[in-house]
Amino acid sequence: MPKTSHGFTLLEVLVAVMIIAVVIGSLIQLFANNSNTFASIPQRILHTNTTSLLLGNEVYGFQKDKTDLAELVKDFKIDDDLRRKLKNIKAEIIYSEVTTIDFGDASESIAEEASSKTGGETLVKDAADVSNSMEIGRTTLKIKDQSSSFIRIKFQ
Repeated sequence: MPKTSHGFTLLEVLVAVMIIAVVIGSLIQLFANNSNTFASIPQRILHTNTTSLLLGNEVYGFQKDKTDLAELVKDFKIDDDLRRKLKNIKAEIIYSEVTTIDFGDASESIAEEASSKTGGETLVKDAADVSNSMEIGRTTLKIKDQSSSFIRIKFQ
């Protein structure tokens, strides 16, 4: 009668341990990546909300400037405690012109065409009411180590 073995060989045990180690290592790495991502979400939301303050402010965004966030919301009705917190957050606004489109004499012809299409009724009082140029620029808001950019259009 042949002798039968009821256990695992050393090689089988080593292969099983290696497979388990690879799976556990992958799970730890996945958990670490997700923890980092979830920890940065509130900070990203705060930065996005802060950027919206600049979008809602007509004065800022077309020049290079250093300011605090309280200056961006000076016309808003907000709580005094929040205003003090925003005063401590410094922001840098960087504006760079991307391109300028000059309409030149086209603005006068636009005014004439608008009045002729309305049967003599003038929608535009004169050529001065029509913009002569359009400036397209990129505004970047930098706060600490985060920044966000958007395109702004200004009619001159």
